Amino acid sequence: MSNAAALVRFNVGEISELMSGRIDTEEYKGACKILKNFIPSVQGPVSRRGGTRFVAAAKYHDKKSRLFSFQFSATQSYLLEFGNQYVRVFYHRQPIVDTHGAPIEISVPYTQDDLDNLYFSQSGDVVYIAHPSFPLRTITRYSQTDWRTAEVQMTDGPYLPVHTGDITLTPSATTGNITITASGDVFAATDVGRHVRIMQPNNPNVQWGAAKITGFTSARSVSATVFDDLPFLNTTASKSWRLGVFSATTGYPAVVTFFEQRLILGKGNGIYGSKTGQYEFFSPTSASAAVTSQYGHGYELSSEQINDVCWLSSGRVLAIGTVGADFTLETVGGEGTIPMSVKAQRHSTYGSEAAAPIKVGNTTLFVQHYGRKLRAFMYDSNSDGYIARDLTTLAPHMTYSGIKEMALQQEPVPVVWCALKNGALAGLTYEAAESVEAWHSHELSGGYIESIATLPSENGGHDELFLLVRRLINGETKRYIEVMEAGIEENAEGSEECFFVDSGLSYHGEKVSRVSGLDHLEGEPVAVLADGAVQTEKVVQNGAIDLDTPACIVHAGLPFTSVLQTMPLVGIGHDGISEGATKRISGLLLRLYKTLGFSIGSSKHVERQSFRSSSDLMNAPPALFSGDKKVSFCAQWERLSDIRIEQDQPLPLTVLGIFPLVSTNRI
Repeated sequence: MSNAAALVRFNVGEISELMSGRIDTEEYKGACKILKNFIPSVQGPVSRRGGTRFVAAAKYHDKKSRLFSFQFSATQSYLLEFGNQYVRVFYHRQPIVDTHGAPIEISVPYTQDDLDNLYFSQSGDVVYIAHPSFPLRTITRYSQTDWRTAEVQMTDGPYLPVHTGDITLTPSATTGNITITASGDVFAATDVGRHVRIMQPNNPNVQWGAAKITGFTSARSVSATVFDDLPFLNTTASKSWRLGVFSATTGYPAVVTFFEQRLILGKGNGIYGSKTGQYEFFSPTSASAAVTSQYGHGYELSSEQINDVCWLSSGRVLAIGTVGADFTLETVGGEGTIPMSVKAQRHSTYGSEAAAPIKVGNTTLFVQHYGRKLRAFMYDSNSDGYIARDLTTLAPHMTYSGIKEMALQQEPVPVVWCALKNGALAGLTYEAAESVEAWHSHELSGGYIESIATLPSENGGHDELFLLVRRLINGETKRYIEVMEAGIEENAEGSEECFFVDSGLSYHGEKVSRVSGLDHLEGEPVAVLADGAVQTEKVVQNGAIDLDTPACIVHAGLPFTSVLQTMPLVGIGHDGISEGATKRISGLLLRLYKTLGFSIGSSKHVERQSFRSSSDLMNAPPALFSGDKKVSFCAQWERLSDIRIEQDQPLPLTVLGIFPLVSTNRI
């Protein structure tokens, strides 16, 4: 008995082996057992990912690097390469160079061991960089070739709570460079740069004065410089004083963002906001102790345990992720001279990893503690509160090694890219409005992914994924910056410009029989597409390859294989067939779009398909195929029948639907 089946959507993505028995779910119908180097669309079809184009070598091959996307506007976007005590800037895939042709570099204090703990937040031409071991720093773009970095010089705060003991502090003068003397051990050598606030009586009120510590003499004496607008009232001793939150003694902010026109810093379980519109001023009150909405604020998150803040995300409220819980913070009141109150609320106890979240619409995606789950933090109208949905429920294996870094690509397909701790790359096609959450895995020809970032393309038509890839080339460790291409353009009519090789480069020009410029792949076998036709694999020697036949358009790079394997077929026929019944796929129809070349079969054996007909010109590649293609399918009788499609040539493949004819035996 033969029955027709239809697999017409793949937008559930790859699911776990643990889900193989859940044939009763709607998700099973759109799921794959393996989806490697394919990207499912929101609509349902699945397309082979494009190859990665070589952009540049990292400055150091033996040291780690990290990428950051600096986006001033849709047309002015820069890629920043952070390395061992340097930053390099790229614009439209090219390094920005000085008048001598040397890449522009910015000197920063971070070594390669510090890169993973950098946390960024950008405002216009300025990006703020937080690291728990370094003072807050900025990188500012003044022009295309003028980039500068500096420590943020904070003024008046933020501060720890007011001291409540008997130790007094005494300023030696009310302004200028002074000495502050304590009646007990208060200071440390690492307090240089820390702020001090001292309150003194000013009948009938009080007055605050503030200074910055500039030198250490002893645990009871330091030199300091008084802030110009916060002079001390007199030189009498005071028991009411506050020390700054940030210093080499206590550590520096670990996270940074912007919320309600304030610079927000996070350290430990504390959240600190600057004055409105004044990102470097954190004064908690005026000199007379008056508090209005314009002043800075500090808030310590309350929970059963002290949890370090891992990330911040701005929206209608400030979302906060800590090691052990997830919070929201919002401000209440603050109109005119009315003091502003800060309200924080805990919503879950999932906890977070120290990985920067990404914002998708009104939803914040963050990595749960231990790194194995990706959660969507969003407002839920049913509970009138915030929830954190698990986006890895169907595919926990995809992120088992832990997520290290994320980047959002919104066009042409909305994909959340995840660089994993084991060097692999995972993608999540995510469209909440259509309930699409499809995971897919990617292997970059033996490459180890160390960092990722997305930027608008040069023409602004889509987003590009940049990758920092560590490779073993000809026995040596190399680190390359690469960008994932579209693979095939939507308006493509032939295969000449298809790009499906990794770490590849292209040649356009007069017809040649030898292509050079491949020094970065020296000694490696490369796949070659020349004038739209696949040539035999070559080995790069002296940075060049010899073509089988001369060509005008050549793409060469490391080969990779894309694999789509369906879940075992179920529900065959109108009344369904028992899972225990044997089955055999006796015929198959594929609905394809702009496709050339692939192999198809079962998980045990695949056969390559031909797209060349007798009417095709012998000296030209076959035309891109769109439509229905019947394929021969040699399969055995077995209880679990599946379909496996592979593409290992540098050619495109988009599957719209799979329509097998299945013979069944009810016995």
